Amino acid sequence: MTDIQKTGVDLRGAAGCVPVPRLLARNRKEVKVRKITKSRKPEENQLQKNFRIIFLCIASLAVAAPSAWADDNALIQQLQGQMRQMQQQIDVLSKRPAEPSGRQEKAGDQVTKKEGQPAALSKALQVYGQLRLSVDYYSDDFGNGGKGFTVKSNASRIGIKGEIPTSLPGTSMIYQAEMLYGAADNVTQEIEWREGYAGLKGKWGRVRLGRLDVPYKTTLTTIDPWNDSAPQSRGFGGRQGSSALHSSYFTNTMEYLTPKFFGFTIGGWLSTQLDGETSSIHNSSPVSNFKGGDAKGLGVKFDKGPIYVGADLIDISADNTAAGLSNDSGWQLAARYKRGSWSVAALYEDVKDLGLGTNVYLNGTYKLGKATLIATLGRNRDAVTYKNRDIDTWSLGTKYALTKDSELLAAWVDRDEDAFGTTPSKRFQILTVGINVKFGY
Repeated sequence: MTDIQKTGVDLRGAAGCVPVPRLLARNRKEVKVRKITKSRKPEENQLQKNFRIIFLCIASLAVAAPSAWADDNALIQQLQGQMRQMQQQIDVLSKRPAEPSGRQEKAGDQVTKKEGQPAALSKALQVYGQLRLSVDYYSDDFGNGGKGFTVKSNASRIGIKGEIPTSLPGTSMIYQAEMLYGAADNVTQEIEWREGYAGLKGKWGRVRLGRLDVPYKTTLTTIDPWNDSAPQSRGFGGRQGSSALHSSYFTNTMEYLTPKFFGFTIGGWLSTQLDGETSSIHNSSPVSNFKGGDAKGLGVKFDKGPIYVGADLIDISADNTAAGLSNDSGWQLAARYKRGSWSVAALYEDVKDLGLGTNVYLNGTYKLGKATLIATLGRNRDAVTYKNRDIDTWSLGTKYALTKDSELLAAWVDRDEDAFGTTPSKRFQILTVGINVKFGY
C-alpha cells in the first residue's frame, strides 16, 4: 500500500507542492556558489526557498489529514526527523555568507579608499595660472614713455596651491605659492612674488600666515568686475574709485576667518614688523611707504542669495611714513545686488585720515548671452598723497566668455584729474582689447 493509499492525501499536489525527490534533484542542479554582493544581508538561495516550500507542504498535510497521520506514528516520526535535518541544513546555509560578507565589506572599503585617492591627490597639489594680455592705447596726457600703443601683461601669474588632510580631527592643511609672470614685459620685470601662505582650515574656520589678500581687500575685489584690467577701481595707485589698500598684499600677516553662519563671516588680521624694522607693511605704492610698525583690520561680510554686503575697519601704525601719509584709521562699506541677468554694486571708502582720501565706486553689469556689458564710475577726493585733487573716472566695456573661466575683453577708460600748483589738469584715456586665459581652476 502506498502512502497515498494510507493517508488519503496526494503528497504530489498538497498545497501546490512539488514532489520531494524531484525537488531535491532540482536543488542539486541549481544550487551554485554565488558571488557575494556589496549588500551586508545576502539573499536566500534557491535551496532555502525550496525547503520552506516543503515545510508548507508538510503543514498542509498536517491540517488536511490529521486523522490519517494519527494512525501512522511511524510516518509522523519519519517526517519529523526529515524536518529536523532540513532545519539544521538551513541554519548552516544561513550562517555561511556572514564571513564572506565581512571580507567583501572590507574589500569594498579598500576599493573606495583607492578610488578616492586621485581626488585627494588633485586637492593636495593644484597647478594653476592666468595669462592676461591686452593691446592698449594710452592718450597723450600719459606723457613720453607712457603714451601710445603697447602689448601689456595684466598681472599674469602662475602658482601652486593645495589642501591636505591632517591628523587633527576635521582639519586640513592649506597652502599657496604664487608669482607674477610678466608674459609680455622685458626680462627685468619677469618675476615677482604674489600671495603666499600656509595655514589650517576646518569647520571651526580658517587660519593663514604669510603675504595675504586680507579681508579689507576682498570686500572690494568681490564686487569689481574689472580686477587686474585697465578699468579696475584700484588702478593707478588707487585713483579710479578705491584706494591702493585694495592692491597687492599686506606682508608678514596673520589672519583668522570664521566659518559661514547664516550668510555671515567675520575676519580679523594683523600685519606686523619687528621693533626698529624698516621694511614695508604693504608691497604696493603708495601704501608701501608705510614702513615698520603694524597694520590691522576687522571686517564682516554677508553673502547670501542675490545680496552681498561687506564692512571693514583698518588701522595703521607705522614706524615711518612718507609725505602725504599719516598713521590713523579708516573704514569702508560695499554692497552688490544681483537679479537675473543684471547686477549693481557700490563702494564707499573713507581713508582720508591715512592720506588716501574718500572714494566712491559704482558699477552695473548686464549679461547678454555669452557677453557681459559693464559700466563703471569712480571718484577720489581729498587724498593728501594726490595733492587733494578731484579725480573722476568712468568706463564702458564688455567681456565675452570663451570658457567658464577664460574670456575676451574690450573697454574704454576715461579719467579726469584737476590741476594742482603749476601742473595743469589732465585727461587720461585708455582703450584696451585683450584676452584672459585661465587654467587649473
